[in-house]
Formats: sequence, C-alpha cells, structure tokens
Amino acid sequence: MIFQGLLNISSLYLENEDSLFNRVDQFFHEKINVFAETNELCIDDLDNSFPKLLEIIKTNLLKMGFEEGELESAFLDPFINICQTEIGCFSSIHRVYDLKLAPIIYEIFLEKIVDYLVDIKNVTQFVLNLKSANFLSLEFIVELKNLKDLMNKYPEKKEHLKKYLQIQDKLEKKLEINKEKIELLEDLPDPKEKLQLLYLTYRIISFFHLEKKFDFTHIKNYISNNMDEWLITIPLVTLRNPDLYYCGLYLADQLNIKLDKKKVKEFLLNLYEEGIDEFEAPLIQATDGVYYLLKSTQYMGLWLTNEQLNKLVEIDPKFFNSSSLKNLETSQLVVILKIYSFIHARNIDENIYAILEELEKRITPEGIKQLRDGFVSSEATYYVVFCNYMRNSLEKLKEFGLLENIISRIYRNLELLEFSEDTNFDLISELLYSFENLKLFNCIETREMILKMAEYLFPPEVVQKLSSSSELNRVQARFRHLKINRITGDAYY
Repeated sequence: MIFQGLLNISSLYLENEDSLFNRVDQFFHEKINVFAETNELCIDDLDNSFPKLLEIIKTNLLKMGFEEGELESAFLDPFINICQTEIGCFSSIHRVYDLKLAPIIYEIFLEKIVDYLVDIKNVTQFVLNLKSANFLSLEFIVELKNLKDLMNKYPEKKEHLKKYLQIQDKLEKKLEINKEKIELLEDLPDPKEKLQLLYLTYRIISFFHLEKKFDFTHIKNYISNNMDEWLITIPLVTLRNPDLYYCGLYLADQLNIKLDKKKVKEFLLNLYEEGIDEFEAPLIQATDGVYYLLKSTQYMGLWLTNEQLNKLVEIDPKFFNSSSLKNLETSQLVVILKIYSFIHARNIDENIYAILEELEKRITPEGIKQLRDGFVSSEATYYVVFCNYMRNSLEKLKEFGLLENIISRIYRNLELLEFSEDTNFDLISELLYSFENLKLFNCIETREMILKMAEYLFPPEVVQKLSSSSELNRVQARFRHLKINRITGDAYY
C-alpha cells in the first residue's frame, strides 16, 4: 500500500517497463502450461489447483533470487484470496494467474528494481540474474542504468528514497521483536487498556497485512465471552482514546467473531438516546463519540432514520463561530465534515465554510497543527490531506513539504515505541496516522499527489518528465491500483 505511488512514478518514467512484465508473464505462462498438460492445474478444481499454482510461482521466484521472507509478506496480501463470487470470472488457470497473481508479481519485481536504484538489500546480483535470464531488455537495462546514475547525482534524494523504502522492513522487525509482548497484551486485566491498545496495534498490523503472523486466539475468546465488560462507553473519547465498545466491534469485525447482534443493536440505540439527552450539540460536544456510533451502526447493519440522524447534527449557529471552533482539534473539525458527508446532511454550507476557514489557520510551513496554537501532528496532517481530497482541493497543499515530516515521525516513533501495558497511546496513534498519511499519498492517484512524492524522493529531472507526461492524470500501470473512498477514507481495489 505504501509503494503504489513509487510504482506509479517508475511506470511513468521508465518507458520500457512493460517489456519486463511481458517476459515475466511469458515465463510463468509456460510453467503453468507444463502443469496444466498433466492436469495438475485445473480450473474446475480451484480449491486444490490454486495452492499448487501459488507454490509453483513461489518456487520459481525463489530460484530467481527473491527471499523467502519478502515473498511470504507479499503473498499474505488479501488481494490474492479468491472469493466464492470470483470463481466464475476465471475462464482458465492462466486467467487466475493474470488476475490474482500477476499484479502482485509485478509489484515485487518493481520493488526490487527501486531497491537497486538506491543500493539496498544487495540486489545488484539479483538484477544481474534477471539480465542473464533474459528478463530485462537492452532498452530497459539502459533506462535503469541512466536512472541509477541520476540518483547518484542527488545524494539527498537517494537518501530520502532509501529511508522511505526501509519503512516497512523496520516496522516488521519491530513487530517481530515484540510479537510475544503484543500477544500478551490480550491478557491485560483491564479491558480498557486491553482493547484500546490492541485496536491501535491491530490497525497497524493489518495495514501491512501481517495478521497471520500473530495468534489472536485470546482476544477472540475475550470478545466472544465477555461482551458485558467491553460493550460500554467511556468518558473523554477521542481518536487517540477510542470508545471501548467500538474497539470491540472493530476487532470482532476484523477477526470474524460472531456477536449477539440484537444485544449490540440495543446498546447502540440506548447510546444514541443518551447522547441526544446529555448534549445540547452532540456533533460538537461529542464529535468522536458520534463518529464511533455511526461507524458502529454501519458494522451492525443498524440504519438510523433521517429524523434520528438530524437530531445528532442539528446545532445552534453559535457553536460554529470562530472562538468555539478554535477550541476543537483539527481531526475533530474534519470528522464533522466526514459525518456531514456520511449522512448526506443538508443546509450546512455555512457550517462547512466556518470549519474550512478554521482549518486554513492550522496549516503552517512547519506542518499541520492539531490546534490553532498547538503542535504539529500526523493525525492532523492525515485529516487535512483527506479533507482536501474529499473536497477536490489538494492543490492547496502543493507548497507544503508534508512527506518529510511524516517520514521523520515514523522513524522517531518506531524508535520510541514499546508494546506493553505502559505503551503511550499518543505515540502509537501518531504512528498509525503516519502510515495512514502514506496510504493517502500513494493511493490518491492524482497529479498533485504523484508529483508531491516525486519531488521529495526523486531528482528534478524525473519530476520534470512526469510533469510533462500526458499519462500523469490517467495512470494505467499493470500492477494493482488501490483507491481511497472519499467519504470513509478506506482503501479499495
């Protein structure tokens, strides 16, 4: 997910990249033919044929010089899983390869190519192996050499790109070292600490599709057997201090845990009524609580009526004056806009204008602040970038060097982070939002975002070529293209 932008840049800059993909496809199609002729791979028996196909692919990739660990991570991606509804889409075992495996294979080849440009992971021999096996055309070899020479002319850009490429490895090593500690978090006696910490940690783990590397048996049992302990709300709910019941519902959804839906829906309806009674203006006075409530009703298929939704967002104009909005966090302001968008609220143009005016005061040359007079944060950065994406106004951020701030925060927070009952929630939340920022930069495939990444990570000659490319506004590379939902912020294919 954090390499899509890089791969877009490489595909736009390297004109002969398709020759690599074509030769890789030809190689694997020939391997598939050998096994298909002996009926070892058969489209009519995908349950048995697909694991065999995966094994054939992995075996040959290992022979080419890929490492077991990097292949394991790549093939943990849920994109590879074949859903029941997809089975009818495949006319042959070759089409299974084309649709489900080839895009992943292109990505891991390109990641190696980019590693080669900045001399990490000792990939020079790997590239030589590809050359000797005739995977690289002469034209592509010349392009690669020229780009590598260009990177060497700009040591600062080369260092930026090197640090960027090492982010996922550093996180995976941190998680691996702390694997036992993370699994022990499931046994913390306090449900608040247990669920909130695991919610934030799980989101980071799932961001990189590493769930299968952890044993979540204890937390599954806890969520299934102790609903009365976690199906409660807590005071002072924020995005860094998520509501307890929401953590439980999120983890239940992600871990496929069956819950008593009737009980959960009754709880949510009671929570709705309590919020309406307790707050004069729930949208302002309990913004994140309202947000978690609406997300939870979506999980449970509980659809509030228009009248109920209106009661949540009806508000006296005094709450939208400058002095009131000044006291709200940046993320809170954007969450209000997300809620408006989520429920298709009407007659709120003046409120939206007031929020956007306040957000402008949080954007500074040093970064995006969580409060007007507060500190720069990854959480605030994520929500402002997403807000501008949601409103088609990303060009407003083109003068700000956001990536450098995000990447430096990831390295700093990874260095400081320890997984224990004493884990700092602000620290782990900031790390999560740093990754979410990278997701936006990579998966919002607009001219502004592609050039923003290129300007920070690549020499000006690369940026110049991309700027003048007619393809920049319609990226059509053959790897996967995740998109960002303009309402929820979720990634989807």
